[in-house]
Amino acid sequence: MGDTQDYPLDGGIQAALFFETPEEIYARVFRELKPRTPLPELRVEFCRFANPNSFVRLENGQLHVRISDLLAGAPAPVTEALARILLGKLYRKPAPRMYTHRYRLYLNRRDVRREAHFVRQIRGRKFISGPQGEHHNLESVFERLNHQFFDGLLAQPQLGWSRGLSRGMLGHFDPAHNAIVISRIFDQRQAPALGWSM
Repeated sequence: MGDTQDYPLDGGIQAALFFETPEEIYARVFRELKPRTPLPELRVEFCRFANPNSFVRLENGQLHVRISDLLAGAPAPVTEALARILLGKLYRKPAPRMYTHRYRLYLNRRDVRREAHFVRQIRGRKFISGPQGEHHNLESVFERLNHQFFDGLLAQPQLGWSRGLSRGMLGHFDPAHNAIVISRIFDQRQAPALGWSM
């Protein structure tokens, strides 16, 4: 289940944590956050998400927790950290920093990142419009830059335009789908020729 040295147990948490089920962990964290509130019916479910995302909602008296199956094998202290993050968001009680730090450390482990990348390739969907825009073609831009800076040695990834005129994100590379997506804000007649000039 994991090593206590990797995930130090703070606040007097006993080693019994390692023998708790996810449901027991969430029930315990709920009681600590809401000691005067009766525990609602609790359901913890591991789902085949494309990302290591997790969600919690309280609906019709049932507390429903949906966790990415990427986290099904996570050590108990990591499951507890996620419980404190999710329930803290639900009840507007931010999780102490040690729990968010513990959770991020786990997600940043090389083996976890590798598995998340693989799962995203298999399960994830990505809209890629294709290189031809209304005024510019990303394929010719890529070829021009490739020859200018890399002697034409770069393999061409998938190329596409964003759905909208994004100003917050002008472009990004998605390694899971080997795709470069550029904001449509550049696909305008008045935009300088991409390659645009560097």
